[in-house]
Amino acid sequence: MTIIEEIQNQYSAFSGNEKKIADYILQNKASIKNMNIKDLAAKVDTSTSSITRFCKRINIDGFVDMKIALRSLASYQPSKEMPTVYDDIYGYYTQVIDETNQMIEDRAIETVVDWIKNANKTVIYGIGSSGFTAAELAQRLIRMGLNATGVTDSHLMIINSSIIKQDELVIAISNSGETPELIASLEIAKKKKAKIIALTSFKNSSLTKLADVTCFGYHSRFVNNTVFVNTQFGMMYLIDVISTFLVQDENFKYNMDLTRKNVQGYSKKSE
Repeated sequence: MTIIEEIQNQYSAFSGNEKKIADYILQNKASIKNMNIKDLAAKVDTSTSSITRFCKRINIDGFVDMKIALRSLASYQPSKEMPTVYDDIYGYYTQVIDETNQMIEDRAIETVVDWIKNANKTVIYGIGSSGFTAAELAQRLIRMGLNATGVTDSHLMIINSSIIKQDELVIAISNSGETPELIASLEIAKKKKAKIIALTSFKNSSLTKLADVTCFGYHSRFVNNTVFVNTQFGMMYLIDVISTFLVQDENFKYNMDLTRKNVQGYSKKSE
């Protein structure tokens, strides 16, 4: 397990001060190699002893060892010929994909694909930005001929969970894994014995604890939480992987091709 994975795994359980340290480390990995412990403490407005305790918390002996661990990670090297803004966004997306790809567990993906194939109905929950991802996944499943729907309204989530059946599947999408309305809905679905799949970023989150299977995507705040970019990129990568595995089924691929053909044909008639 890399130092990045260790920080992400424990992030939900960090104190406010520990999260400040974690955020700075994850967003400034390259520059930390030139810092001493006092420099880092000043940057995050904390003490050197807090930095040392943080290192211990993530199973690193000390600040020097943390720097060594960070240096060992392959880092993105931007092209000097590219304009800065293009370069920043390219680096952002490259890192999110690379980190998410490292977090994917084959067995979890296999289980997710199997459960979607065999569910009587699949309901995808997501609120806010995660709602767009939920709607996208629902549309893909519908086009494969599966009984699926996306729910992005918190009240409708409660309603759906109240009447959900054991042979139905819930896929819950939340970067933080702590969205209150989503968690409340899943607690109801859990009591109804529905299967729950989570797409999230944190292993110790409330969402992960409720889920039967979890797939993890890299959180955007670990790259840069001030850049105006798609915060769902890690989640979208996951649903691309899941969708690609599903369309390996000939029936699902046939349905996808058929719906694409008919939609394109309708669009031409409307022109």
